[in-house]
Amino acid sequence: MCTLELHNLIGASPLFRHMQPQEAEAIVARLQPVQFACEERILEQGVWHGRLYVVQSGQVSVILQDQDQDAHHTAYVVATLGPGECFGEMSLLTGEPPNATVRANCDVTLWSLSQADFIALMAICPTLLRNINTILSQRLTSANQYLLAQQTAEIVLLTQIEAPEAPIERNLSYQIADALARCSHQRVLLLELCAQEEASGPHFAVQSRQIRPVLLACLGDRTLLHEHRAPLSTNDEPNVPAIAALTKTREELAALTDFNVLPMLNELASYYDHMLLTIYRQPSPSLQAMLQQLSAGTRIKRSITLLSAAALTGALEQKGQLDLFITHVTERPTIGLQDHHAQQVGQTIKRLLPMDDALLQESWQQQQALSQLAPRAALSQAVQFVARHIAQQTVGIAFGGGGARGFAHVGVLAGLLEHGVPLDYISSCSIGTLAPGMHLMGKSLAEIEQAFLQIQQHIVQWRFPRTSVFSNRGIRMMLRSLCSDIRFEDLETPFAVVAADLSTRSGVVMERGPLWLAGLASVSLPGIFPPVIVGDHILVDAGMHDPVPIRLVRQMGADILLASELGEQEPPALTNATTWLQQAEKRPRAPHIVDTLLRSYDLAMATVGMHSIREADVVIRPKLHRVSLRQFSEGRKFILAGREAVEQVLPALRQRLPWL
Repeated sequence: MCTLELHNLIGASPLFRHMQPQEAEAIVARLQPVQFACEERILEQGVWHGRLYVVQSGQVSVILQDQDQDAHHTAYVVATLGPGECFGEMSLLTGEPPNATVRANCDVTLWSLSQADFIALMAICPTLLRNINTILSQRLTSANQYLLAQQTAEIVLLTQIEAPEAPIERNLSYQIADALARCSHQRVLLLELCAQEEASGPHFAVQSRQIRPVLLACLGDRTLLHEHRAPLSTNDEPNVPAIAALTKTREELAALTDFNVLPMLNELASYYDHMLLTIYRQPSPSLQAMLQQLSAGTRIKRSITLLSAAALTGALEQKGQLDLFITHVTERPTIGLQDHHAQQVGQTIKRLLPMDDALLQESWQQQQALSQLAPRAALSQAVQFVARHIAQQTVGIAFGGGGARGFAHVGVLAGLLEHGVPLDYISSCSIGTLAPGMHLMGKSLAEIEQAFLQIQQHIVQWRFPRTSVFSNRGIRMMLRSLCSDIRFEDLETPFAVVAADLSTRSGVVMERGPLWLAGLASVSLPGIFPPVIVGDHILVDAGMHDPVPIRLVRQMGADILLASELGEQEPPALTNATTWLQQAEKRPRAPHIVDTLLRSYDLAMATVGMHSIREADVVIRPKLHRVSLRQFSEGRKFILAGREAVEQVLPALRQRLPWL
């Protein structure tokens, strides 16, 4: 092995390259030799040492250690350094303990430099400073490349608790994996922790390379792991998941005892973006030990449970940090039914999956995934939601206020639905409640447009202005007619409406109860319409509080946040009024009290709205000209503007939803 004597070090080491004679003389005078035995730690991550080292002979390894868990460390060798190479310089520059451990790979001899000598040399050796900058730049590039190479799959534990009389439900694990591969355009492995002859995944394989070696075989022959590198799709084929099982036969599974699967899964994870570890019912003791090992090593990042509605009673043993979906639901999967099942199991439920055994049976017989066989079926849509939940692609949209400009929301809604953008969570404020609310009630776009046209005749109902200029009798009758007795609980999509409570001076969220009452409160512009009194609460339009409630859809569970915003592109500007004041003797006619109130409200909403939408990932902003909040007769022209605004943001939507 190469050895660098002190007189050769100056020319060979990158740290001392191109030194002037006087600089080299100053460095040689301060270097001290030191030796370390094989496996001895020279630097310890997080422990101050205060020295720089240059390798004279031997080799050392630079090790990064994951310290998220006290009892389970994962170490990664990020570099091997030989003669002439240095380490410890970053710690001396920052004054902080080293962020990596350096270990001797064999008996090594080093040249050592103290921090005091290092600082002194920096002052008198400009070449040393230039060389250090070059070395640090190169190491930063190498570290970034290493971190990119170490990106590993998100491991999800998918537990299926199916009813004994409905074994066809087991197919859902493959259906979710297939939907995940298609919606994410990423590499997905479905690893069923059972015997291959019991697994459902191999039955659906459309390509031979989809089926990968069983885990037990890989434990005996680690070269089989390399088969997982095979690509899963080409430009001419759709994304499909890879499929693997724990063992080949039931006998092998029964004979399985305690084994360490963590190192192998770590290697497997480097070949995929998502790994779904699927178990059915109660796992065996050996599987339980393996899952505990994975959980303790923080490799399982998310736990998802699919619980059959036919197996609800006493079926859920683990509660807390898991995402729960109820499957095989025979009734209409409404929010109210979801609340009922959540109360039964004592656990929050993400979504309900409707029963469709006929479709699952057809899928099995034709060996086709639901996404190909019947993509628009209710069960297929629910499975896609689970997959997008795993891929962090669930979509929430906030529809903002804007009076007559609310016609644009009809166009926005139409454009999103035509392009297949899922609306998983919806929030709204003021007039933004009408379009999505009617859509969720099952109304057509034509019916929604007609409802907007009717608003004008219900607005102007004068009253003695004790609580408001207008009466809300007409609006109340219209909303009661449109909504009938429909409640939030009768909808299938989470929907929330915001209002402001004058009694508590805070915003309120309405997501349960009568839809018409929430809509009436949300459009009760202060001074224009009377507030809605509910008990001790005085509810009014929340436009001056949160006109585009984007944070609400995040709280509801959405990953990707859209905002349909009807305000100005920029906040109102400041204008110099000097010339106006000089002509103050002219007295033009003052605007009507209603126009004054509405224009003031519009101005406030435009200013607040700019802050309200900051958290949105995509802002859909139709190009609208100025119009009074109450001029609904002119709003019809804004529907096209809403559609055009959706077309403009499609590139941004496709970045987040690559399957569009």
